[in-house]
Amino acid sequence: MGNNNSHCDVANKRNKMNTRQTSIDCYNEIKNSGSLSKMRFEVYSALLSMGKPSTTREVYETMNVLKQEATRFTELRKLGVIYEVQNRKCTITGRTSIEWDLTDKLPVDFKSSNKTKQQKKNLALNSLRELYKNKDISTDQDWKIVADLIKSI
Repeated sequence: MGNNNSHCDVANKRNKMNTRQTSIDCYNEIKNSGSLSKMRFEVYSALLSMGKPSTTREVYETMNVLKQEATRFTELRKLGVIYEVQNRKCTITGRTSIEWDLTDKLPVDFKSSNKTKQQKKNLALNSLRELYKNKDISTDQDWKIVADLIKSI
């Protein structure tokens, strides 16, 4: 994804492929706020430009990146901006791999090291209560975010 100008048209290209408007709006807000590091944003943009859920290798292939690190995808999942769709056969490696897609959410920073253990517990409990209250509309990704909160305690 060489220069930054390539990011400008990514959302518009994917919009033509029936991407949810909320994902495009979220992409634009993340881009304008600079809330993701450079490499995380490049991976996020590449996934958006794919126009469909894709494996790590498929995304890195479009970026012309030789060293593929699944770490970026795990980080983006923990931040809540992408999620695991399913396992399927990768079109490049032929191996069963995780298929990733975008959420409609802005990044959430869980590395709040200045919070006490009690504050972290309260945050996790409140998040769990909210999920339970909205259980009919909550997604698997919402539950994974709460699980990550609990793990951080």
